[in-house]
Amino acid sequence: MPIPQHQILMGVGIASICLTGLARYRWLMTRTHKGQTLVNCFGETTARNVIWLLCLLGMTFGSLLASGIVRPIAW
Repeated sequence: MPIPQHQILMGVGIASICLTGLARYRWLMTRTHKGQTLVNCFGETTARNVIWLLCLLGMTFGSLLASGIVRPIAW
């Protein structure tokens, strides 16, 4: 069964946004409210690791969605 074009677009978009977040994690920690909250609650190292983990998980999910391994729910 072919992969729908919108599923590929969504997966590539998610992976791209997460890659950008991974590349700009310092900006996320210093300039966003949620990043500042992470730093205040857990410290800089743990906040960085949490952001990296979330971005890597998002990149993985986006890649799996774009390749058709993960399929969205069809109602």
